[in-house]
Amino acid sequence: MKPTETRETSLLVWMVLGIVLIIGVMLLLAAFVTPFGSGWRMMGGGMGWGALFMVVPAGLLILILLAASGAFAPRTAYPPYVPPPSPAPSALDALNARYARGEISRDEYLRIKADLEGRAP
Repeated sequence: MKPTETRETSLLVWMVLGIVLIIGVMLLLAAFVTPFGSGWRMMGGGMGWGALFMVVPAGLLILILLAASGAFAPRTAYPPYVPPPSPAPSALDALNARYARGEISRDEYLRIKADLEGRAP
């Protein structure tokens, strides 16, 4: 299983668990907060409970879905660090490398080195 598949699977599991939790909380609140014989009906404080039972779980559900989709994840303001390119080797470094690999003789090396340094061989 690829890492992205694992993340998508765990995201789906968390979303389902969040929905089940919200529905469970709604059922518990409906069962225990306003029992049928309490007298709070359409008058007084009873009118606000209906809106509360609809808005709060819906808001929680939206927050859980946004969090699961990564909407609250921190974002970097800068692109990833890319090191600057290394400078090109100088002519003398290239000459030393050629001599070290055995591509040129000692006499050629000394002649080219003197020419690069601006002195007579």
